[in-house]
Amino acid sequence: MLKEFVRSKIAYDQNSPWSHKGIISLGLVITLLTLLVISVLLNLTIHLTQPIYSEPIWGRKPVLVYMALTPSLEGKLREGAALSPWQFRIVQSIAQEEYDKLKFLEESTYTFIANPSLSLEEKRNLIIEMGYNHQVMAIIRAGQEKLASELDPHAYGKLVRWIEDRWIIEQKIHGKPVLGSNPRSYEIFATRYDSGGKYYVALPDKCVKFTNGGSHICDEYGYQVGTAYEVIVSYKDSTGARVGESGPWNIDDTYWATINDPTPRRMFADLPLGMPQAQAAYFNGYNGGLDQFGRQVTAPYGIDLDRQVSIDIGLQPGKNDWVTVSYMWTASWGDGFTTGGTLAPGVTPIVIEPLFTSVPNPDGSIIHEVKYGETLWTIAEAYGLTLNQLLRLNGLMKEAVILPGDELVIREAGEVVAPSATVTTVEVERTKTSTATRRPKETAKQERASKPSLTPDGLPSTDVNISGSNNSQIFPSTVIGIIGLLILIGLILVTAGGMINRKTSKEK
Repeated sequence: MLKEFVRSKIAYDQNSPWSHKGIISLGLVITLLTLLVISVLLNLTIHLTQPIYSEPIWGRKPVLVYMALTPSLEGKLREGAALSPWQFRIVQSIAQEEYDKLKFLEESTYTFIANPSLSLEEKRNLIIEMGYNHQVMAIIRAGQEKLASELDPHAYGKLVRWIEDRWIIEQKIHGKPVLGSNPRSYEIFATRYDSGGKYYVALPDKCVKFTNGGSHICDEYGYQVGTAYEVIVSYKDSTGARVGESGPWNIDDTYWATINDPTPRRMFADLPLGMPQAQAAYFNGYNGGLDQFGRQVTAPYGIDLDRQVSIDIGLQPGKNDWVTVSYMWTASWGDGFTTGGTLAPGVTPIVIEPLFTSVPNPDGSIIHEVKYGETLWTIAEAYGLTLNQLLRLNGLMKEAVILPGDELVIREAGEVVAPSATVTTVEVERTKTSTATRRPKETAKQERASKPSLTPDGLPSTDVNISGSNNSQIFPSTVIGIIGLLILIGLILVTAGGMINRKTSKEK
């Protein structure tokens, strides 16, 4: 009788919620649910700590021409945006119309850009007077409106979404130089120009053009008449050509050189070796997205090709695409990252000037006055700020242009953060003379932080382009404690269930 009672009791307990099986199951459920909560919170943290892009690229930069008319991107656009042949023809037609208008606008500046009697400052003022950047934005908006009217809303939406997504990829690919071999070779975005039938290319360096033409005007920069300044251009095929013109965009951007090479980089020397200023302006907002004359860069051109040169490498005339360019005169210079390049006789030597931080004012505020060669990135680093923090403090966009003499707010009045005892320095490379690696001095100053910031086309803006979310406290100590307690309870229940199971097994 007693044995039968015990056996029935054990059988009942095994089916009870508080039997060893029930306790183990409860412990496992608590543990698994807690781990699921942790997974959800981690995913939420990753999502929230990603940069938030408050401003889309569509409508703010001429991306349609680049995406729709670049041969290496045309197929990706058609397939990625799921456009029918008829829709794709509409997109390319409007992009071509936009390209023609932008090209005409750019060419309208050539008469005074090429005028040697005008100073750089006078040329920039003429760009402002003609409303160049306002006209660029008007052309972009017109193309955007025409697309919206000729495509159905669904197709238009898919097109815009694909371009926004592809822009991020293009920034990652072309936001930094693609290095090659010796002689120095880089992947450069090429366009075409009318060379008058000569087998030439154009580079954004007036000195190469003048020296190839027999002029000694650039002897002081290390250029030597008699040197063959030629390039090898490769696409589907390759060809060699002489540099016979200056451009596109800039005329003082020797992006294939460092400041320590025989013909040093005279302007934009803070950019990486092999990075054309126009490419950095287009993809990264460098110099506010403007070229050296103050024009909004509408495409990342770093070389111009004569029609026949374009044909010989397999790039259809009128098309623009990424090509590989080898700068043959750099063969003896080295790769630019090791010793080997030496200044030519008579070239001004390079000196290093540090970026000195400002001391706090009596009210606790810190104001930094911009000097030659300084950028938003170097200033932020010198003061231990992120770029986004500096932009927010001054109400600026990422593309904002800063000029010598501008004042930036580093710390607002009333903050009690103790200033650092040591002076922070960031080395900025430049030459002793303003004509070598410094940017030309501007007289017009940017709007101060108390005024609305301007977009690259001069329109007022109230938003910082990129902002980050500070979610370092997404897991406060109380939440961590609760999670830990739940895991502990789950493990205790699992252990207790196991012990009860062993005990009942012995009783049997």
